[in-house]
Amino acid sequence: MYELYTPKEIIQEIVEIVEKERRGQRLQQKALAQKASIPLPTYREFVYNHKISLENLLKLLFALKLFSNIEGLLHKRSYESIEEIKHKENLPKRIRS
Repeated sequence: MYELYTPKEIIQEIVEIVEKERRGQRLQQKALAQKASIPLPTYREFVYNHKISLENLLKLLFALKLFSNIEGLLHKRSYESIEEIKHKENLPKRIRS
């Protein structure tokens, strides 16, 4: 489903989720930034300009207890058959052009 979105649209969606959860938990921006151990200007840069490092985004998600949103990032590929597992071991360590 998300493959139909542009990266900017996905970031906008993430901002909306974080802001909605922040308001739902009755936290001011400053309080959330402190809870996530990030500077307030960094949080505001995220909300208004949609720019944030992955590390700071994860800190925000942890602070808001949005763990299920992180699980999708860490999902590893599952294998359908023994053949796929065997081929996994034969993958090159580097890909050279």
